[in-house]
Amino acid sequence: MRVVEREVRGEIMRTDVFVKLVSETRNEADLNRDLSDAFDMFRDISRRFSRFQEDSELSKLNVTSEIKVSTGMATILSEALSLYRETDGIFDPSILSDLEYEGYTGSFGAESFGAPLAGDQKERFSFDALSIDTGTGIVRKPAGLRIDLGGIAKGYAVDQVAQMLRDRGNVDFIVDAGGDIFVSGGDAEHGYGYWAIDIADSSGKTDRVALLTLSDRAVTTSGTDRRRWTVEGESRHHLIDPRTRKSATTDILSATVVGTSVLRAEVLAKTLCILGRERAITFAEERGIPTFLVTTDGNTVYTSFMSPYVFDEKTT
Repeated sequence: MRVVEREVRGEIMRTDVFVKLVSETRNEADLNRDLSDAFDMFRDISRRFSRFQEDSELSKLNVTSEIKVSTGMATILSEALSLYRETDGIFDPSILSDLEYEGYTGSFGAESFGAPLAGDQKERFSFDALSIDTGTGIVRKPAGLRIDLGGIAKGYAVDQVAQMLRDRGNVDFIVDAGGDIFVSGGDAEHGYGYWAIDIADSSGKTDRVALLTLSDRAVTTSGTDRRRWTVEGESRHHLIDPRTRKSATTDILSATVVGTSVLRAEVLAKTLCILGRERAITFAEERGIPTFLVTTDGNTVYTSFMSPYVFDEKTT
């Protein structure tokens, strides 16, 4: 049994990235090469799609009304448009200006983080105003429509890395970028045909609220307990409700979604958080989304579609 793993903390996408490969047949040199290439892919996607780098592809898109984009950018924007419509605009990547007016003006932990923009909030444009010519790769949009790809780009990165690893013959592995996770096969190192994934207790009462057993699945958690800051005594967070243009007021601390795509699961988890418990459960049940919620009162609830994955639930 050959096992190789690597973790990089905070350097890529401002989050911790962990990749583990397990194999009985592939040699260690090939596994280590795959690990290195995986982290190179993460770094490349981070550079191209970060709003905090002035020369990134996203930054160039945000300051113009027409530009030819890469295949990767076209893919992400097309997925984003589809999910924007599917969620009735609750998922909206064009909230960058609103994020900045709430105080998310610099990368988390940077000196400028938590300092909101001064002055009046600018005009908002509908994300539907963006168009993509799939033949030429030309994107057109109002010049004032500015996009934050944040979590969706991270989900895309995990999906891309997982596909690369599979294409090279890896069967049993885990890719984790700050809780955006794809697991393939099982934890063969310990003799399991699945991977065990904890859902952390966002309320802080226990270490975890549930243990999931997953194979060949994406799982991601989004929550209002992450990336919080205070402005003039008022607590704010990074999940913007596009209907109010402010940090979402919700009774959900965290939402965990299981699916086949990390990108899609990440967007749906964020959407459910913004919707609030009652609407989130209805939304998820109607669409067959495996969902596990931790609410602000410390309770938990999950959809019938999540039940097959819940190995152990801790009562809170």
